[in-house]
Formats: sequence, structure tokens, C-alpha cells
Amino acid sequence: MGLDAASAVLVAAYEGPRPTQAEMSFFESEQPAGVTLFRRNVPQNFSELRETMSLLQSLMGSSLPAIIAIDQEGGRVSRMRSPFPDLGPPFHIKPQDPSVAPSDLLENYGYILGSSLRSLGINTNFGPVCDILSNPDNIAIGDRCFGEVAEDVIARAGAFQKGMQASGVKGCLKHFPGQGDASLDTHLHGTVITASYSALKSREILPFEALLPHTSMIMMSHVIYQSVCSKPASLSERWVTDILRGELSYQGLVVTDDLNMKALPQDDQSWSELICEAVAIGSDLLLVCRDLDKCRLALQALRAKAKQSQSFSNKLELAAKRVSKLRKTLMVGTRLV
Repeated sequence: MGLDAASAVLVAAYEGPRPTQAEMSFFESEQPAGVTLFRRNVPQNFSELRETMSLLQSLMGSSLPAIIAIDQEGGRVSRMRSPFPDLGPPFHIKPQDPSVAPSDLLENYGYILGSSLRSLGINTNFGPVCDILSNPDNIAIGDRCFGEVAEDVIARAGAFQKGMQASGVKGCLKHFPGQGDASLDTHLHGTVITASYSALKSREILPFEALLPHTSMIMMSHVIYQSVCSKPASLSERWVTDILRGELSYQGLVVTDDLNMKALPQDDQSWSELICEAVAIGSDLLLVCRDLDKCRLALQALRAKAKQSQSFSNKLELAAKRVSKLRKTLMVGTRLV
């Protein structure tokens, strides 16, 4: 492959409204697959953001368009500030006009939001949230969900996704296999869901299963589903390879949630091992959403493991090929002139 396989599976981040010289040097020399944007990366003027996205494409997208991603769910998980289109938390989006169908409103909203992102050079949105609000005390997910039952999530998240992807922005279903029943926030804690696999299949997994044919990316949860595997789903071969790719026949990209979350061990040794484990069990795109040193550590760990193990090297190459295949489909309009 023309691209370095370790770099080709990494989505990095930067710390301020514009990359520093050190960050730009990293993006240019290492050529990661892309970056994820956060509120800290959004300047007051959208025109400045567009210029930065053009810069990032020139640094990282010389071979293939770079993935420029964001979490723009609406409501409290919105990286773009007003006056960017935002109808609020997905759970509460309903038509004001009774003659407008909820599905039409959500599809049109998805299209407008996606078009606005793409006009800024952002080509990927980590959404829709396809979790079901199974646990009303789940404040980490809460109103980020599209509904309390699978049928509502399928219809509402599906309409939003259809509109957004029609605009040319890639969507990403999250957080497989569904963490609406969690009691703790994986950003801050390790979290366990005790529901049986049959219960998960009859409820949590249904929205993902229904929308799989319409997505090219799925984000894995860091929750541990105790009845299925003792590891977080993001590090579980049972979930990624046996269930998602096997039972559900999913062929697209498997994306980790942010690997800096405290649901996962963060000391350098353990973290280096879990970076490699994520690839070994079948993940394709690794999100490291803060700290350039962590990005360097990830690349170091992946390259060392690939030299040590031919079977791991083969899996890393396969993941890199999947990511490159997706990058070829990103809208040409992401390359700003």
C-alpha cells in the first residue's frame, strides 16, 4: 500500500482553534486518516474554520481525501455554535406544524445540517445516536437518543441519517451494541450492562440491525456487556467479529469510540496494548481525540506489533484498506479550493 498502515487507521485531533506548527508537522509527516473536531477547534468565525479544513486537507489529503469528522448530534452534543443549524436534543425534535410528518422534519434537518457541515469542509458526522433510552436514569445518553423504543429510534434516526447522507456527509451509527441502559458515563468510568444477549437482540441491537444497510460506519461502545463478554465491546472479538461482522453480516468500517475515555486503562503500557487489541479483534478506525503524544504512542505501538506479528500486520493492512476504500468515496467537495 502507498499509505503507512498504522497512520491509515488513526483519526487524530488538535488542541485549539487552529493547529499549532507541531500539530501541522505531525499531520503532514504521519498522514493520519483524519481528525475529529471538538468545540475547542471551532473559532468564532465559520470562515476561519473553513480555511483550517482546507489546510488540513492539503496536509493529510494528498493521496486520498482526509476524514474530517465531528460530533454534531444537536442539543448538548453540538460542537458547532449558533447560528449553526441545531433543533436541539434528538429525543425532543418534533414538528411545530401538525401537517409536517416527523420523518420529513428529521430528514430535512439532517440534510440541512449535513449541507452546512460540508460547506465548511467537514465530511463525516459521528451520528446518529442509535441507542434506545432503556434506562431513564442514563444521563450520559439521555436526550441524545431518538426514542425509548426500537421502532421510534429506527424511524427517527433513520430519517435523520437519510437526509444527512443525501447531503454528502457520511454518518456513523453509535454506540453499538447500544448503551442506553448504562448507569455510568464511559467518558468517566468503566460501565457494565447486565442484560442478557437475547434481551439485547430483542431491543438494543434492533436499530443498528435495521440501519446497517444504509451506513458505512459503526462506532463501538466502551461498555462491558457482561452476559456476552468480559471486555468492553470496543475490545471484544465476540462483539466485533462474531456478532457485528458474522451474525449481522456488516461489511463497513468499525470505528472505536475515543480511546482516551476513562472506561479504558490510560497508563502508557496498557493503552499501547489496547490500541493493538482493537485492531486485532477487527476494528478499522481508531479515534484518539486528544494529546499529540498519545497519537504518537498509538502509531509506535501499532508499528511495533506489526513488525513482531505477521498475523497482526495482516489485520492492520486489512483495516487500512477498508479505511482507504471509504476515503475514496468522500465527496470531492471536501477538497476546498
